[in-house]
Parts: sequence; structure tokens; C-alpha cells
Amino acid sequence: MSKGYRVTIRQGWNGTEMLLNSDAYQSIRLVSASISKSVSAYDSFTFTLDPSHKLYSVIKPYNFFVKVVRPDLNRVLFEGRVLTYSDSMDTSGIIQKTAVCEGLEGFLHDSAQPWAEYHNTTPRDFLQALINEHNKQVESYKQIRLGDVTVTNSTDNVYRFVDDTKDTYENIQDKLVSRLGGEIKLRNEAGILYLDYKPMIGNAAKQKIQLAHNMLSSSRNIDPTEVITVLKPLGATQERHNEDENKTEVSSPRLTIASVNDGDVYLRDEELIKEFGIRTKAQTWDDVTTADMLLQKGRNYLASQKAIKYELQLSYVDLSYINDNADMLACGDTIAVVNQLQGIEISERVIAMTIDLLQVQNTTVTLSNDPLALNEYLGNAKDAYEAERNAFYSLIRDQKMSTLDLLKKLNSSQQEIKDLSAALKDLENKVNAQTPDKPQPLHIGKIIDVSEWQGVIDWNAVVSDDVTLSIIRIQDGSSHQDLKYMENLQKCISAGGKYAVYAYFRGTSTADAQQEAKDFYERTQRVVAGKQQPVFYAIDVESTEMGGNVSQMRAGIEAFMSQLNALGVPDNRIVLYIANHLYDSFNLNTARAGAIWIPSYGQNDGSIVNSTKPTHPYDLWQYTSKGRVSGITGNVDMNTEPSDKFKAYLN
Repeated sequence: MSKGYRVTIRQGWNGTEMLLNSDAYQSIRLVSASISKSVSAYDSFTFTLDPSHKLYSVIKPYNFFVKVVRPDLNRVLFEGRVLTYSDSMDTSGIIQKTAVCEGLEGFLHDSAQPWAEYHNTTPRDFLQALINEHNKQVESYKQIRLGDVTVTNSTDNVYRFVDDTKDTYENIQDKLVSRLGGEIKLRNEAGILYLDYKPMIGNAAKQKIQLAHNMLSSSRNIDPTEVITVLKPLGATQERHNEDENKTEVSSPRLTIASVNDGDVYLRDEELIKEFGIRTKAQTWDDVTTADMLLQKGRNYLASQKAIKYELQLSYVDLSYINDNADMLACGDTIAVVNQLQGIEISERVIAMTIDLLQVQNTTVTLSNDPLALNEYLGNAKDAYEAERNAFYSLIRDQKMSTLDLLKKLNSSQQEIKDLSAALKDLENKVNAQTPDKPQPLHIGKIIDVSEWQGVIDWNAVVSDDVTLSIIRIQDGSSHQDLKYMENLQKCISAGGKYAVYAYFRGTSTADAQQEAKDFYERTQRVVAGKQQPVFYAIDVESTEMGGNVSQMRAGIEAFMSQLNALGVPDNRIVLYIANHLYDSFNLNTARAGAIWIPSYGQNDGSIVNSTKPTHPYDLWQYTSKGRVSGITGNVDMNTEPSDKFKAYLN
């Protein structure tokens, strides 16, 4: 039986399946096809076809349903509907259509919830109530039954208000997943949809990813940006006596630990300070009314914090294509990873996965666990150092033996052999040298920002024209999503380009600003979840919103940034784009942002020489709107003079 993938499409839920991809027939061959999976979002499937495909002019959004199956394992890798599509023609005249599909969970966006109050209700019954309302509103094929629902809390009781401004999916995420944890998954069993809600979806994988066996590459990211080294514990608000009866107090002090901590309101962790320097944060406990209890709370909080984020990204050859006894890895599985050269010997969970259906050796996974405590972080760093120092000769020996063994097994997979052998040979050459590569100075090429106004972009040509970074617009407020953002994100990533994203700020209130931030993040992740992530999220502030009230707009920008924080984007990954002539009047909290990006054009003739630098501090200067880059017909915004802080995004 074939160990490839069977990709089919049907018009209508009960329509006849048509083959969407076959290597044997040019008329049904896709140009590209990849599945993105994440434990925190539902699956997406993106494919591209050219006009020679017999279904090129047939596929439309929403009423076409796609399924990807691996026949030899009888496993469904993706099932969902076509969500969007875009047509494009590059500078060489090649025409293609790209479709983006969303998983079955997207059906939950098709119903709205009425306002309701629930109490003395189990999490399962609350979820059932939401699904009942969903089922009343949608077509029969979108109706859902509850499957395995095992998430609960200590009392098996929830008190919730349903938000009637949000759809069913958003209410499930907000009222259950974000508060109780767990993960949801919608599955199709013989035409019946079942919704599972479990603490964790996935298994312990039998297959491991190991250097010199099936690992092609690995990269490890340690992010300590949320570490607190000095804590200011704050308790309940203290009553404040006002001798002036005509004066209205707008603020009252909170309980501190000064009375039980030698007059000091701060707690310091000297080990953390030694490692990371002073990083101060206030933490509030509204229900704590005594200094002794507050001191205990603060000490426990500081000692138990696990704020060092850890992430490992791998590309590998899935041995299930070669060995019938090897299981295919799945998103959510816990997998053993061994890379002696980096000192990695761990078992972690796959939190994201991208599967290239046409080139299986390009499959990548992202692994992560709960944030690390300091002792774990230091232990891992020490292990990595020792491994890098001691593993050279044994690694070379293992590589040679494993490569020969692997070559015998892969006689039916020539492309995988070629890629794996080349990767192993390159690694062996580096190890034989026994000296680290000399660091090369960072080359900064062109930095551009684009939107729908640039029309169809040939991203291969753009990347080839020494473009180091492309900043892609996602939306102009919540109400207008950029018409080209999906295509631009997909094709920039496919072309190997580094990218960031930006959104024009249109908030009318702090609540609206928070919604804009959520839309900004979710629209981005809808395309790139499980793939290369943007290097930053930029907020474009060029006009006075909030009804013209600048002070309210400042609060709106803060709310926007805080909402991005809640979604997992730290301040150092948020960039503020501020109009130069309005910089002073806006008076935004520039110290909070990771970088400041300012436009200032001068003659705006496309040259830096005739451009006028911003009159305020900046980390990136947009010097013209009339730049030219290969692959873009017409003008494009160009940027220059990145600061050292901004260059960190480009490493």
C-alpha cells in the first residue's frame, strides 16, 4: 500500500469525492500542499494548484470540503473546508491559485450564542448547553455531539455568563479553555461529529528523533524575558483617612511587606539577579490583609516562578515511511529527542507541526514543555556545555554507523536518503573541524513593508533582491482585514523570507482596542500557526482615534499591547510605528515597546540622501514610500538605519 497521502475534495458535505492530488497524473497534481497543526489552535491546510489542474476553476470557499488521508495507516491527517483562495501571477507570467482550509472546529464559528447565566453546572453540562445552541442554528452536517469530555475543576461546578457578542468557538475558548485549561478537538466518525475536551490530546510516541538517525536539523530557543528577580508584593487596599472633607481621593495605598521585612517593600532573589540582573515586578493579592501572610505569598511566588520559556524546533525524516513498525508522530504526542552535539536528551510534547505532503523530508515539529525554573535552566545549560565539549569523537563514530544502517533501510526512499545523508555529512565535517564557526557580521539588506496596495507580489523575486525583512499588513482596524495578507504571509514564508506583521490602530474604546489586538493575532495565527512565526507584531499609530481624545487613545494602545501579552506576545516583540509629526502629542509609552519605528520622508523621491531623519528617537526609520524592489510592481515603503535593538529581530 502507498505510503504517501491521498488528498480528496468534494462539493457539499455529502458530495462525491474527487482526487485533488496524484503524482501519476499532471491534471490532478498540486504545486504545493502542507498541513499546519497546533495544540492551541485547530488544523489548517494550504495548497496551491496551477491552471492545468482540472479543478482549478471549480474550487470555491465554504462549500468545498477537503480530506487528507494516509492510506497505509488509515489515518485522517486533515479534514475541513476551503476557507479562502487567491489567484496570483508572478513577473514571469506563472499563474497559480492558493487555497487555505480550516479544520472542522471552524464550524463552531458559524453560530452565535445568546446571553445566558449558568451556575451549579458542571463544565461538561455547560459545554453541552453551548453545543445545543450551536446545533439549533446550523445545518445538520455541522451539528455536534459531545465525545470525551474529561476537563473539570475541583468542585466540578462552574459559574459563567455567556458572551452574546462572541460566537460558539470564542465562548468555548473564553469560558472554558482559558479558565480551566485543556484542549478541544472535533472529529468525524462515520459522518457524525464528536467534540472532545480533554486536559491534553496526544500520546507517548514510540518513534524518537535522534541525531544521526532521522534528525535533519534542530534549533533551541530559551526566552527568559518574563523572569522576575525582584518582587514587590502588594496586598489589600488600605483605608485612607482624609482630613480635607472637600478633597476627593482617587487612589489608596496597598498593604506592603515593609513592616515584616526590615522596612523594605521588595523581595530579592540574589541567584536570579546574578543570572539575569534586576527585573522588578509588582504582584497583587487583593484578599491578603496581613503583612506576614503577604510576605509568605511573595516568597512562594518568587521561589516557584517558572518563567523561562523553552522551545525546540526540529526537522526530521519520519521513519514510518521506511519502517512498518514505526508509528507516525502526531501533534500533541510526547517524544524523545536526542542530539548529543547540543546536549539534548529530553522528552517533550509536540505543540506544533507542519507536514509537507509533497516533500515529507520537510516536515517540522516544535516541542515545548512548561516554562523552566531557574535550576532546570542552569542544569540544561551545563549539560549542553559538557555535551558540546565531550561528544565529538563518539558522535562521529555513531554517525558513520547509523548512516550505513539507514542507507540499507531507505532503499525505497531515494530523496530522503539524499537529504539525510547530505545533512549528516555536513554535520560530520563540522565536528571533524573541532572548532566553532567564526561568527559572521550580520548583513542587513532591504527592509520593506507591504499591504494590499502592492497587489500581487512575486515573493521569490523579493527575497532574492536582498530583502532582509518584509513587514506585512494584517488589518486596518478590526473591520478591514488586508485583502492580500494571507497570500503575502504564505508566499513570503514559502520563499524563505523573514517577516513581521503590522496592524493600523482604529480603536474606539479600550475594549475595542483589545478586540483589535485579538483579531490581529488570530488572523496572523490562522495562516502561520505551526510555521515560522513573525519576528514582531507592530501597531501602526498615525491618527488620533478614540473620538479624538489623545489620553484615551494612549490607554487604548496600552490595552492593545496588554491583550497581545495575554495571547503570548511579550512587550519586546511589540513594535510601535508612530507618526513623526504626532509623536509628542501622542506621548505613547515608548519605553514599554520592544522598538520604535518612525516615518519621515523629506522629498520622498526614493533616495535616502534627500530624506529627512525623524526628530525623535527611533529603532527603524521609514525614509520613503517610493522605494523599488524586484517582484513588486510600483512603489513600496523602504526602511533603514535599524538600531542594535532592532537588529536582534533579524538574527
